[in-house]
Amino acid sequence: MSYLSNMRFYVGVIFLFVHVPLFSQTLKINITGLRNNSGSVILGFYNNDKAFEDETPLFSKTESKASTVNHVLTLTYNGIKPGTYGVVILDDENNNHKMDYGWILPQEGFGFSNYVHSGMIKPKLSKFSFTITKDTKEIEIKVKYM
Repeated sequence: MSYLSNMRFYVGVIFLFVHVPLFSQTLKINITGLRNNSGSVILGFYNNDKAFEDETPLFSKTESKASTVNHVLTLTYNGIKPGTYGVVILDDENNNHKMDYGWILPQEGFGFSNYVHSGMIKPKLSKFSFTITKDTKEIEIKVKYM
């Protein structure tokens, strides 16, 4: 191979590695049971018990509910690294970026990945965690209102 051919080959290989995420997957989240399309949902992604107990997510996302259809909002995230996660959502109907409470109970909805919460105590991360290994992972979050 000539010098120019070698150079094209190496530039092509570098371009491929820079533009193709080798170790990241797609996560599809179906949020069901939303009572309206006002405001937004706030998603917290957790990968360990301590972070969940301290309410310090690995990362969080805020998404508009404008595209909600029949009480379902579908979100897709690309570039998620393989691993074990748990996702918690807040249905932030008034966009104030916090859970609103009545006398004692929450006035806005909340939910956990692949887990329907019953009770008044926050679940352990192991109850709603899932593992992303390859390709696309799909989860459901059922919103609960008190």
